[in-house]
Amino acid sequence: MGKGLCSPHPQLLFLRSTGVSPVFCLGGTPKPLGHGRLARASPHQIHIGIAWQERVYSFAPMRLAHSKWVVWAIGLLILTGAFAQRNLSKTIQKRIAPHVVLFQEISTDPPLAIQGLRITPSRSVRIETALGDDVVLIENGARGREVVSRAVWRHRAIAGLNADFFPYTGDPLGLCILRGEIVSEPFPNRPAVGWTPSGKVVMGAPILDATLTRADGTQTPLTGINRPAKANGDLVLFTHFFGTTAQAESPGVAVVLDALPRPLRVGTTVQALVREIVPNATRVPIPTSGAVLMGTGDADNFLQTLQPAQTVQIRIDLKGDGEPAWREVMEAVAGGPWLVRDGKPVPPEEYERAGFNRSFWERRHPRTAVGRTAKGEMLWLVVDGRQAHSQGATLPELAQLMLRYGAVEAINLDGGGSSTLVVRDLVLNSPSDGSERPVANLWLLFDDSLRPALPRATYRIEPSEARLKVGEQVRFRLWRDREPVSTWDALWGCNTGLGFIDQWGRFTALRPGQGTVSVYIDHQWLHVPAVVEAPPAEPNKNGGAGGNRTHE
Repeated sequence: MGKGLCSPHPQLLFLRSTGVSPVFCLGGTPKPLGHGRLARASPHQIHIGIAWQERVYSFAPMRLAHSKWVVWAIGLLILTGAFAQRNLSKTIQKRIAPHVVLFQEISTDPPLAIQGLRITPSRSVRIETALGDDVVLIENGARGREVVSRAVWRHRAIAGLNADFFPYTGDPLGLCILRGEIVSEPFPNRPAVGWTPSGKVVMGAPILDATLTRADGTQTPLTGINRPAKANGDLVLFTHFFGTTAQAESPGVAVVLDALPRPLRVGTTVQALVREIVPNATRVPIPTSGAVLMGTGDADNFLQTLQPAQTVQIRIDLKGDGEPAWREVMEAVAGGPWLVRDGKPVPPEEYERAGFNRSFWERRHPRTAVGRTAKGEMLWLVVDGRQAHSQGATLPELAQLMLRYGAVEAINLDGGGSSTLVVRDLVLNSPSDGSERPVANLWLLFDDSLRPALPRATYRIEPSEARLKVGEQVRFRLWRDREPVSTWDALWGCNTGLGFIDQWGRFTALRPGQGTVSVYIDHQWLHVPAVVEAPPAEPNKNGGAGGNRTHE
């Protein structure tokens, strides 16, 4: 709460806040009030106004002689609530597209930074799955992984969110559907979330139901899609989404297929032509117009009976949780465990049944979650963690957050250093590694109702540069000529890992280095150079600088 400003008029009192706390104003004739403007009172009337989040709400004037006690009672309540609010979280919302609202919640006790999107289904809204570098595995340093901000920029999306767990390659652990084609099969007991062309959110934990059928009608289960074949009894189908070369952990039989219809949609059966049989294989090139079947163990024996020019049938389906709806899904990613089902938090025992140990769900970490509301809206949520400005969340705490934001179904996605939310090419959270971690797959958000446009004005940021020490803060403000720009009109982000900037423009320095703080306003990006210095070294016991320091 700000300080009371004394006025020469005894009927005038104006209390102004420095943030989003209320402002209590006593004055005269009702009229709109702006920040820092005083309202004059007539000698016999008191006018009450409350300013909240840069807006002023006014009430009818009252006779001073008859209503003074009412005024002071209301004022006391407002002031009490304002002071109490200092220890509560602050929340801001910004509409970044006609059907998309960004929300952010910042708390200091405990330290917590939450940011997310509320997406309303519409004909113009699209959710798409993206693979890192558009493949599962590639033989380079990234191995099929990509940072979220780069993928958002490449695909010209308005937002992006990290998705599934991965084994430090580009192989998503669970179900992945991209442009209607199944790219990766579900992981047992792990839930997934899908998006249909009509904007319906589908959530469930299905299992793969797929078979390979020879010309004589003999069938065998197809056990995997676009992942290295395991050593024993595995039969995996490799398409061009995997990359250039099919792989197996141990030698097996590879069958090169041609003339494979695409896409391989859930609930379909397709026919392909056998081009070549490769025995004792671990790596086989994938043809652009076909696929490769790689079998080990018993599956090896099944494939050995095939001959070139024969045809095979491949049936792909999902069964179990939400079975019929998955045939309508165009895009899907997976994670786990369940956080919320049927409007209720899932008990921790369910986490462990899904393979998540106690240290994973009980400790506070950075988290990413996705959910569905009763209205059919989709929720994206990222909680920062392992940093001074935000301690992270346990899975039960994450479930409560999703419930508070209206989720009736919600699942956890990959978290830790992977947790990243990007909007308008800006990283809105602070990834705990100090920079974005390349991820295997992600979700992209598009709103086709948006149209390209040129900037309408010239803006500037103050201060125009920043030099801070770790732990210090600075408030950036945006100006259009000499007029201040409301924080509701701008998006703030920091892509260089120096620190965290909230959507009020407050930057907290977290790591030493040089970089930029950025803002998106009126179809343009502005940047401010920033330098963060390490804090002074603590003196050791002998009074000198230095001493051993340990970090997690």
